Amino acid sequence: MNSLTEFESKRLLSKFGLISCNESTAKNYEEAAAAALEIGYPIVLKISGEGTEHKSELGGVKLGINNQDELSVAFDEILVSNSEVSEFLICEHIEGKREFIAGYHIDKDFGPTIMFGLGGIFAEAISDASFRLLPCSREELLRMVYELKSSALLNEFRSEPDVDLEALADTLEAIAKCGLADPLIEAIDVNPIVISGDLPVAVDALVIKS
Repeated sequence: MNSLTEFESKRLLSKFGLISCNESTAKNYEEAAAAALEIGYPIVLKISGEGTEHKSELGGVKLGINNQDELSVAFDEILVSNSEVSEFLICEHIEGKREFIAGYHIDKDFGPTIMFGLGGIFAEAISDASFRLLPCSREELLRMVYELKSSALLNEFRSEPDVDLEALADTLEAIAKCGLADPLIEAIDVNPIVISGDLPVAVDALVIKS
């Protein structure tokens, strides 16, 4: 299997309409600092490139960096355990109280499927997801969304507005279309999808090809 980098995965999915955070790659601290200024603080610093699919486990993610001094410290800390990494990802920091997960997978018995579920820190502790065989209609994708036990999170929540369901359907359609467009794609993982205001924004993504 061949995994695209997070940056490559998001760029591919964006061609099908996925909305993700503003981001840029860098080869060193100087490029990272310049990218951070262009994107605007706060930012997130991540390791990138081959073999970095599980960034958090490698100590390769630094959140909520508010200025250049904090970026310098974060960059040095990441290099302590990732000295061989030669590419970094500088991402816009997306705020939101609600997180979901979506994915594409080729089931050995049923073929292409799409999944939508509760994401973030509760994804593993609380199994709350629904599935559809692909291809399917936009209406079926929205029905899938409302099958979640936690579907109340789609409504106004802790002073945040109702989720834009059309934008959420666009997100799921983008993942489905991307997977179906290339027979070499075995899986797509978009986690988390942060609801920023009322809009779903993909903060991390991984495309796996055979």
